[in-house]
Parts: sequence; structure tokens; C-alpha cells
Amino acid sequence: MIAFLFLLLFVAMLFAWRDHWYTSYGLFAVVVVLSVYWLKYHATTPLEIVL
Repeated sequence: MIAFLFLLLFVAMLFAWRDHWYTSYGLFAVVVVLSVYWLKYHATTPLEIVL
């Protein structure tokens, strides 16, 4: 999932480099939302540690 987020950020940077600003901003906003979701998922999932 993290690799997918980095790939989306890379694509957003490519769009920004090619002067497609609205697409770049939109993709960056999607990445931010997905990152917050992924952080919330990891912060609230209980750890199952078996010793």
C-alpha cells in the first residue's frame, strides 16, 4: 500500500512537471486522503502478538 501511495505521488509530480496543475492537485488530495485512512487503519488495528 505504501508503494502504491508513493507511485501516486510520483504521478502527481509528473503531472505538475507537465503543467497539469488541476490533475496534480486532485491526485495529491487523493493521496492525502488515502494516507490518512492508512494511518488510521494502522493506529486502530489491534496487534496480535503470540508468545
